[in-house]
Amino acid sequence: MLLSRIRFVCSRNALELLCLKAMLCPFCDCAKSLNRHSFLYGNDPNNTQGEIVRGQRVLCSPRGRRGGCGRTFSIFLAGVMPRHGVTAAMLWTLLALLLSGLSLKAAAQSLHSLFCLETFYRLRQRLRGRLDVVRPVLCRDQKPPASAQADPLLQTVEHFQTVFPDAPCPIRDFQLRFREPLMG
Repeated sequence: MLLSRIRFVCSRNALELLCLKAMLCPFCDCAKSLNRHSFLYGNDPNNTQGEIVRGQRVLCSPRGRRGGCGRTFSIFLAGVMPRHGVTAAMLWTLLALLLSGLSLKAAAQSLHSLFCLETFYRLRQRLRGRLDVVRPVLCRDQKPPASAQADPLLQTVEHFQTVFPDAPCPIRDFQLRFREPLMG
């Protein structure tokens, strides 16, 4: 499954310091064949004119005697939501506002985002569809807290707060610790 091959690093500096030759290819388990391919760029959600680095493409080189498979994979920054324009910090802020009792429309408007309201409705729907994957991963680390929330999404937000109590962005820490994207 492709999603299990996604890796995360904490910062761009960690991305540049990553020793690829010491890693195994997630496809063929070949050693010493990984090479930096190119940076992954994406639109900056806070600026209509800017681009940000979202990660690094890595090539398993089939040249020479190393016998790589020739495939590429991505290593993302942990603050990035793969295949989404919204950052992990923006999504966490939205979820925290929902947990505090705001409606989705009010929470989205308070973010002062460049995204339209329908984007946040789709994100919430995608998150609800991922709860069957995310909740067992969180339960591996810690039992869910007792919750007064009826909504399973808000129960999961409370569970995030329990597993990552001091984190400014628990979604970022989730992706970093479990090496799995929150949104598949």
